[in-house]
Amino acid sequence: MSNLNEKLNNIRQNGYQLSPFNVMSEAFVYFKRSFLLITTSLLTVILFLSFISSLFIRRYIDADSPDLQEQINDMVNLLLQPPYIYYYMGGVTILTALSSVLLAGYLKVNAEISQGKKPSFLTVFKYFVSKKGIYIFLAQLLISSVFSLITFALQLKNLQMVSMAINWLINTLTIFITPLIIFGNQKPLEAIKNSIMVVNKQPVPIILTVVLNYFLVLSGLFFFVIGFLFTLPYLFSVYFTLYKQVIGYTPEEED
Repeated sequence: MSNLNEKLNNIRQNGYQLSPFNVMSEAFVYFKRSFLLITTSLLTVILFLSFISSLFIRRYIDADSPDLQEQINDMVNLLLQPPYIYYYMGGVTILTALSSVLLAGYLKVNAEISQGKKPSFLTVFKYFVSKKGIYIFLAQLLISSVFSLITFALQLKNLQMVSMAINWLINTLTIFITPLIIFGNQKPLEAIKNSIMVVNKQPVPIILTVVLNYFLVLSGLFFFVIGFLFTLPYLFSVYFTLYKQVIGYTPEEED
């Protein structure tokens, strides 16, 4: 039995102790050292996606046309109609899964900092060319696909708030999937099952930690993109610290 399996069995039987403020305090230490690297990589990704989006928009919209706003409205309305809404949902699902692979790189950055190492810029993107990255993509693709179907059904009945609540619940229950795959070498379905088990064992401290830090990150929206870029790297540090304090990060298990 591996050390990780022993930890998970212990959690299953005995639970764990977690203080949201201890998580936030330790996360802030990693945040200070990872902020510049993560913010730079986020800006790189945003600029790349903006470039791709602009190429797509220029193909279907004439920016020099006097009825530009009408073209945009027509395009949005078209995306809300079958079959284009299914293409849209599929695209969002794939982008969500890909963003989880990027998140894995940010967790790895924080893990290296916790060991006293200096991560490189390429560390952020390392899982896009690894088997673990494929596992993360598949796990999140499965979860996002199921959630997209639920969301679509609820929105057809004008239950947007219920959809948001379910989204928040799913994100909380699956918060340990990515670190279990990259740090614990678990397969997608195994990681999903164990993440749900760990959160369900003592949901209150996990939920409290997540809610406190979600509010902190969302506060960055009041300062537009700059504020969001400042607070988002802190959330990545919180995710890693949660895994480290709840399950335990052991570098040897990662190899």
